[in-house]
Amino acid sequence: MSRTVLSPYRTLSTSLQDMPRPAMRLVFGSEGPNPGALDLGGGEYSLGSDSDWNPDVHNLTIGCVLADVAELHPLFGAGGIAATDAVLQFALEWSSADSGWRGLGRPLRLTREQLSALDEMPVLQLVLPSGTMRGTGLLGVQVYLCEPGTADSADAGLARQRGARLGMLSDPVRVVIDSDGSLFPVLEESLGRNEALWEMRTCWNDPREEPFSSEYVALVLNRDHALFEQLGTRRGEQCGQTPLMRHVLASWIALLVHSVSADLEVEFDELVTGPAPTGDFASIAEAAAVLVRTGDLDTGSLGALFASVQRWLDRRIQATTTEAGE
Repeated sequence: MSRTVLSPYRTLSTSLQDMPRPAMRLVFGSEGPNPGALDLGGGEYSLGSDSDWNPDVHNLTIGCVLADVAELHPLFGAGGIAATDAVLQFALEWSSADSGWRGLGRPLRLTREQLSALDEMPVLQLVLPSGTMRGTGLLGVQVYLCEPGTADSADAGLARQRGARLGMLSDPVRVVIDSDGSLFPVLEESLGRNEALWEMRTCWNDPREEPFSSEYVALVLNRDHALFEQLGTRRGEQCGQTPLMRHVLASWIALLVHSVSADLEVEFDELVTGPAPTGDFASIAEAAAVLVRTGDLDTGSLGALFASVQRWLDRRIQATTTEAGE
């Protein structure tokens, strides 16, 4: 039986649907190399694809500015989420199912008068430590109640409890950590010493509809296995991945492509030869098709597929090593 906690107050996810969502302007940095943020459009960024930045070694600093915040005054007062004289807190939040980690930046306190006088909100900042980022994550601005105020006491929908989480102010931005193969949904779990080193976990009904995320498909690495330590990144080496991890990843990619191809048959071939996806969240089928196109994978037989994936990853590692030596 699942338990869902219902808020006694209005929240941004259920009210104020006509209120404009402010645009987010993001700046990514690090105390180490520049993470090389690439704006992919549609509310999605890729980090680390053309950079020496490594999320296992370097931290990530994120600055966020919201535009047109003066239009957010309906947050306060009758029909809003907080009393007219309340104080709200705004904080940049990172959440990632792939890494199992959630982080909040330093909150910013604002009253209705302060918010109405702003064209741009002061910069919201968040620092993600090294070793906490993997796969994909979501960035958004969360709103909390700092001081409930006393006005509008007759409106039962206004938040009264300090610290109440009132919802996400901005549309979420998806960030893909493209480093050491972490574009793929990879999980680490304790499966038992006698279980396999890795497995492909699937929970899709239709790979054309479900997103390419660890909720529906994942490479699950067994922490309890005797060879688990040999999967880790070898610090200081330019190639990034150990040979064993590269072999596991190649096998998982081949198994994923084969499974999706078997499900969709001719329709999968049409996805491979069709245009690249342009939506915010690529489906499992689209992701598999992109892998086939990018790696020029041979799907003629299962054996040919496994061999072509290994050749593709070897070429990528060789190209990375060559570039690093130049």
